[in-house]
Amino acid sequence: MENKAKWLRSRFLQELVVFIAMFILTMLHEWIKLDTFMAFLQGLIFFILLYGQAQLHLHLIFPLLMAKKYAAYFSFFVVSTLVGALGLLALDYYWIAPELYQEPDTSFPMAIAYDFVLCIISTVTILSLFLVRQYSIELQKRSEVQLKLSEMNMKYLHAQLNPHFFFNMFNNLYGVSLTEPARTPDLILRLAELMRYQLENGSRPTVTIREELKFIDNYIAMERERIGKRCRIRCDLPEESSLAADYRIAPLILITLVENAFKHSVTITRPWFVDIRIRCEEGVLTAEVRNSLPDEALKNTSTGIGLINIRERLEMLYQHQYTLISATEDQEYRITLTLRLNAIKNG
Repeated sequence: MENKAKWLRSRFLQELVVFIAMFILTMLHEWIKLDTFMAFLQGLIFFILLYGQAQLHLHLIFPLLMAKKYAAYFSFFVVSTLVGALGLLALDYYWIAPELYQEPDTSFPMAIAYDFVLCIISTVTILSLFLVRQYSIELQKRSEVQLKLSEMNMKYLHAQLNPHFFFNMFNNLYGVSLTEPARTPDLILRLAELMRYQLENGSRPTVTIREELKFIDNYIAMERERIGKRCRIRCDLPEESSLAADYRIAPLILITLVENAFKHSVTITRPWFVDIRIRCEEGVLTAEVRNSLPDEALKNTSTGIGLINIRERLEMLYQHQYTLISATEDQEYRITLTLRLNAIKNG
């Protein structure tokens, strides 16, 4: 509430400054004539009508141009400007300077044309100030978003470099090297690719969907080595040949869903399972991850930071271009992410 009040005060102050500045500029050539209170009041009322017509255009008619409704915009622009010009003419004729229109050489069409042009100049001036201000605000917001996103990406990257995970992986590698040494080189290569991907791609705005799915595949392969004999792991990823080369996604978006499934699925009283299914069709990625609910005694203490982070990143990067739905039923947890690839903002 306090922030909203501050915003309103700031907006009111900005409008007031614009109003005063435009009033001075508009009435500058008549300033010497504003020598009485009545003359000043007449000039102020004249300008308020002019300013109101321009504000009407800005808030009600200009959006038609932004929506590319050019015919409607042109029609409303002409009509509103003509109405504004007639209003100024009526104000002049009946109150401000009626004596001018009593002269025989007075031309009403010329007076209307003069007021019509005056309305256009006022409208263009206010629109210019509005667009400059909006551009400045947009630049400031973009800078703030980029800064926050960089901070979040850094925190996310650090969170992904889980020492316990890599410690377990190295232990598994050691065990495999003693019992099945022929498999060791491939596992070392996968682990190296995991680390390299996180370090090199974690801070990039986008990566190809092929790179991201390769990372997921390597992660799942390492988890198979760790718990594959106790946990039923199913993974259904799209064939690399079916993925368009220009499909791109923000890095490390999917890994949180996969990690959480392995971390929070441990059970010994029921079947332990993790099912991962990812599809890419017509530029839309759908990732469905299902896992068994953990036994009460085996539950990991969770702060929910992983899902909070992914929701914040999705909201910042894919606003209105994604859905993230989770549900718990029949002793299983399911989360489904749908997002449009290549729709990342500023990416």
